[in-house]
Amino acid sequence: MRPQATHSLAAWPVDLTPPRGVLVLSGYGLDIRVWRGRLRVVDGIGANRREAIVHRATGRLRRLVILGHTGALSLDAIRWLADVGAGFLQIDADGRVLAAFGPLGTDRPSLRRTQARVLDTSLGNAIARRLIQEKVSGQAQTLTRLGPGRVPDSVTSARADASARLHVAVGRDEIRMAEASVAGAYWSALSSVEVRFARRDAERVPGHWLTLGSRTSPLTGGPRLASNPANAMLNYLYAVLEGEATIAARIVGLDPGLGVLHADQQNRDSLSADLMEPVRPLVDRFVMELLVRRTFAADDFFETRQGVCRITPPLAHELALTAPDWARAVGRVAEDVARLLEPGDASGRAKPTPLSGRNRSRGRAAAAVPGGDGPSLPTLRGCVQCGAPTVGRRRTCSEACEAGARAAQDRAPFEGAGVRALANLRARGIEPVDQAVRARIGSRQRERQREENEWNMDHPERAAPDVFRRDVLPMLQSVRLRELARRTGLSVAYCARIRRGEEVPHQRWWGPLLAP
Repeated sequence: MRPQATHSLAAWPVDLTPPRGVLVLSGYGLDIRVWRGRLRVVDGIGANRREAIVHRATGRLRRLVILGHTGALSLDAIRWLADVGAGFLQIDADGRVLAAFGPLGTDRPSLRRTQARVLDTSLGNAIARRLIQEKVSGQAQTLTRLGPGRVPDSVTSARADASARLHVAVGRDEIRMAEASVAGAYWSALSSVEVRFARRDAERVPGHWLTLGSRTSPLTGGPRLASNPANAMLNYLYAVLEGEATIAARIVGLDPGLGVLHADQQNRDSLSADLMEPVRPLVDRFVMELLVRRTFAADDFFETRQGVCRITPPLAHELALTAPDWARAVGRVAEDVARLLEPGDASGRAKPTPLSGRNRSRGRAAAAVPGGDGPSLPTLRGCVQCGAPTVGRRRTCSEACEAGARAAQDRAPFEGAGVRALANLRARGIEPVDQAVRARIGSRQRERQREENEWNMDHPERAAPDVFRRDVLPMLQSVRLRELARRTGLSVAYCARIRRGEEVPHQRWWGPLLAP
C-alpha cells in the first residue's frame, strides 16, 4: 500500500487575516478553493504570485472582492463563503459589476410583489423623491468641504431650484429632471479639484490627469471609461457601491432589478442604482478628501491603447477596503425602502434591520449619533517624492525620498524669488520695466504677429484645435519643458500651459513642438 504523503509546515500557504474583513484578489489565473477546511486563494501576475489561506474562525472574512475575469472559483468555496456569512463581489477591468451575492437574508414574497406593483404609483414616486432629496442634500455637504468662497452661486441657486422642483414633482421623469438640474453645477464646482503626483513623476503625467475635470468622458460621452485618475477612482468606487447595493437589496428581501426611480434596462439592477443615489455623495466626498491628502505615483494608474485610465494594484486593493463603509451606508437605505414598501404589522413590531442593526441599538446613546461622513482610511497616504505608500503620517517612504523632499523644499524659496521681488517692487509703486524694455517687448510681439500673418496667408486651410489635442498634445507629455522651449523659442511657462492642455498654440508651432 502506498504511504500517505505528509507535508511540512514550510509547505503550507501563509495564514491571512484580511484587513477590515475584505480580501481583494487581482491578476490572472486566480484560484479560489477549499483546502483542508480552509479557503485557499492564489492571485497575482507572472512571478508576483500570492498564495494564502483564510481560516473560518480567525479569518473574519466579510467580503471577497475579485478584480479581474480569469481563474476558477470552486463550488466548495461558494459554500465556505456562505458558511462564514461572507459576500462575493466581482468587478471587471472596465468597472462593470459581473457578480454580487451575499449571505441569505429575508425572503418575503409579499415584499417583492409590492415592489413590482409600486412603479409609477404615489408610493413609488414618494420613495424616488426621498432618495433624490437625500442625494441633493449630501451633495451640498460634499461641496462645503471645498472651503468657504469656493462654491459658486450657481450651485446654490441650482440646488434651491432642484429642492423646489422635487417638492412638486409627480412622476419619475420630473424627479430625474430636478436631479439633473443640479448635477451639472455640482460637478462643475468639483472639476477644478487637483490631483497631486510625486515629484519624480511630474514629467510622466499627462496634463488632463492633474484635475478631476469633467465627469463626461471624451471616449463615451458619459461617465463610463474615465480618461483621468480622479474619475477612474470615482467609477471604481461606484462599482464597489453597486455591488454592495445589490447584496443589501437581496438581504432585506428586495429584488435588485425592479427599480422605482431608474427605468427597467437589460443587464442592469435598477433598484441597486436607486439605492446608490443617497450614498454617491459620500463616495464623492471620500475621493475629494483623498485627492487633498494623497500624493499619487504615476504607476498607480495606466492608460490603455484606447485612452481609458485604470487603477492598478495596490491602490485598487486599498480602495476596495472601503467596501464595509459603503455596505453600512447603503444597507440603511435598503432597510428604509423595504420598510416604506411594507410597514410593520398590526402588532407594531418593526421590520428587521439585519444590515445596520438599528433595532438592536435602539435606545442606546450611540443610536442617536449620525452615521458619519463616510470612510476615512489613514493608510491612504503617498510619499511626496515617489508616491509609494507611507506609514502613519510620514510624508516620505524612505530616507532617500526624505532627502530629496528636503532638497526640493530648500530650492523652493529661490525658484519664485524673482516673481515675488517684482510683486514687492510694484506694491511699493516702483516699476522696474522701463520704456526701453517695453519697446523691446512690443517690437518682439509685433514681429511674431507679422510672422503669424504671413504663415496664415501661406496656409489658408488650418486645422481645428481638436486636431492638436488629439494628435499633437499626447506626443508632448514625455518631452521636457526646456526642450519644448528650445525647439520653439517660446517661454517655459507658455510651454507648460501648452503641455497641460490649457493653451492651443498657433498651428505654425505644431511642427517645431514635434521636431526631434
